[in-house]
Amino acid sequence: MCNSIYLNEAHITALKPRIVTFDQDNHISERLSYSVDLDASGRYSFSIHDEANEALAIPALVSRA
Repeated sequence: MCNSIYLNEAHITALKPRIVTFDQDNHISERLSYSVDLDASGRYSFSIHDEANEALAIPALVSRA
């Protein structure tokens, strides 16, 4: 999967895209979101969240089948 969007850097933390993953039978397996935030040092950090908004380890294992 790939996506791109071009915007001013100041707006990147406002985006919270959501995606779904599918199993081999084309049923929704997981609903995920990802986020870019600023850390205490002003650097960007990237995280992937599950449906409960819990951050997953990166690289994330998103298929449990």
